[in-house]
Amino acid sequence: LKIKRKMEEDWGDIFKNLQMSAYQQPISKRIQRFAAKQFFAEEKTDIGEDNEDYVENMLREEEKIAIAGLTNRLPSRIASLPWLLEVRDIAIHHIVHLGGRCGVRKITVHAAMIYVDRFLSLVPKKPIILPIAKLLAFACLYLAFEEHEDQRGLLASVNCWSYRESIINLKSIVVAQFGGIVAFVTPIQFIKYFLSKFCKDFSRKKYARIKTVEVIMSTLGDVRLMSLRAFIVGAATTLLASNPNILTRELIKDAINVLPQKWLIPIDEVRSCYDCLLETNRHRLDIS
Repeated sequence: LKIKRKMEEDWGDIFKNLQMSAYQQPISKRIQRFAAKQFFAEEKTDIGEDNEDYVENMLREEEKIAIAGLTNRLPSRIASLPWLLEVRDIAIHHIVHLGGRCGVRKITVHAAMIYVDRFLSLVPKKPIILPIAKLLAFACLYLAFEEHEDQRGLLASVNCWSYRESIINLKSIVVAQFGGIVAFVTPIQFIKYFLSKFCKDFSRKKYARIKTVEVIMSTLGDVRLMSLRAFIVGAATTLLASNPNILTRELIKDAINVLPQKWLIPIDEVRSCYDCLLETNRHRLDIS
């Protein structure tokens, strides 16, 4: 069953604006210092590596997650459990807004949504009370912080201690639901490698890196795109941002064939993802 993409709001742009606001506006001195630190990390630090060994390690992580039964199955579940989409919408709203207010990095927000989707793919077929959806958002963001940032900065923004305790308790429940496996792979982690392969114009590389991350963040509201392998989305977004011209299927095939054949990359999936991203992000790209 084809799921209609929900793209009413561009969560990537919303997060970016909130993040900039947190960096520039005096919220509290502690949060502002934290936001400034994270903003610097976001702008100055490249994520990932540009060698094949690194990519193969990421592919092995994807495989481990799949073997553990922790892949995103929301598109198929939403057809019979539409309340999952409402819970997800509430969660993404709070992840983006709290993450933006704290100035967190984009990879952390993306990882938090991976956790939300993973949890909703596993949760029993019983509606989650809406306030719990908000708590789930904070718990998943907190869990993502543990992987990439200083989680104390997040909890400092939650005023009520009892609510902080609830966040920590739900985070433990989420981890237990995952069988203790909190590994994740995001498309952002593949950007550095794909830019080294797909962006031949050196003068365009900075633009391509920025736009690739923007396009990836724009997928947060799209259940179907978020369910695709991170490797596929990373390849499609980097191809889209690296080239000033729209690529045909043959050109995409030529670009993918440069990569190691042992990776068995499904070209049709990359092309399909590329087309979806082009449709929803053409307005933000220098492409014709």
